[in-house]
Amino acid sequence: MMDFAKRAAWGGATCAVVALLAMSATALAGPLEGRVEMPEESASEDEAAPYYWRVWNGFIELQSDRPDPSRELAVVLTGGELEEPVGCSYAVRGGDFLPRTMVVKPGAALRIENRDGCSHELQSEGIPDFAPLATAPGNARAINVPAGGPYTITDRLYGHVEGTVHVVEGLAACGQVGADGSFRFEGVPAGSYTLKVFRGAEEVHSADVELTETTTTLEEPIDLGG
Repeated sequence: MMDFAKRAAWGGATCAVVALLAMSATALAGPLEGRVEMPEESASEDEAAPYYWRVWNGFIELQSDRPDPSRELAVVLTGGELEEPVGCSYAVRGGDFLPRTMVVKPGAALRIENRDGCSHELQSEGIPDFAPLATAPGNARAINVPAGGPYTITDRLYGHVEGTVHVVEGLAACGQVGADGSFRFEGVPAGSYTLKVFRGAEEVHSADVELTETTTTLEEPIDLGG
């Protein structure tokens, strides 16, 4: 009986050690925080018309500070061993894509939720089977995106609605970007990653970052005007 008890205790201790090692190997990093600075730009006539169309139709309030990083940028991490990216969500809201720049892994489904009060018919000539299909308010459209790109997505009903999707190998996480350019990542395992920033059809920044179990704050803002 004593030998059995010892073996049981030893087995339990061994399982506990293995569990602790597994937890430490997949320990989540603390948040990654930073800021992107975008150059001041004057909207062209083509850009201004859709903006005021959205204002006049009640989608958004008139704003003076543009461009809006939360709508224009995708800030992502690549690398690590996550099978599914963390924090990547996309929508049509306020009469436009939020954000206009989207990122997905090769062959993965891109899901775009309609948060407007009207239907949208999203489409893309470059993505197979992405023909215009009515998506009612509160519903979502999902489509598998092949390697390649970047691809342009438009709305058959509203010509000003246009976004870009990049297909990125090793996509690990998407940061939450604020209107002031601040961004934050959470729920990502500790380790080495590459921080990338996309704007429209271009990758505008890339740098290596190391995430630990404490909060990582990038001291210098990412300047897109340089």
